[in-house]
Amino acid sequence: MFQNVIIGWLARRILEIGGLIGAGLTAWNNLPPATQEAVLSILGNNWEQITLGALVPLGAMLWGYVWSALSTFKPQVVTSDGKRIALSRTGAAEAEAIAKLRPPRTLWERLTGK
Repeated sequence: MFQNVIIGWLARRILEIGGLIGAGLTAWNNLPPATQEAVLSILGNNWEQITLGALVPLGAMLWGYVWSALSTFKPQVVTSDGKRIALSRTGAAEAEAIAKLRPPRTLWERLTGK
């Protein structure tokens, strides 16, 4: 069925978009009613109906998403002992040095903590 490249591509996009819509609806349903009303007021251009008590948590939530995205796209290496190294010129050299010194841990070593 998916031998055709175009049909395969469309099927993957449908699954991707369906997953995004499902995640978005789940996130929307988990928001408190006051936050849902604030979002609908913002989207409906009814700024005068938004209370400060609903706007502050909404701003904190949006900043959390921005912070998460910035942290995700920031080039970095996390070592096996949990140390985060930013990939600048010196950070890249340090990450390479650590990678050469310590062989990667096996799955068994990770599970048993040895």
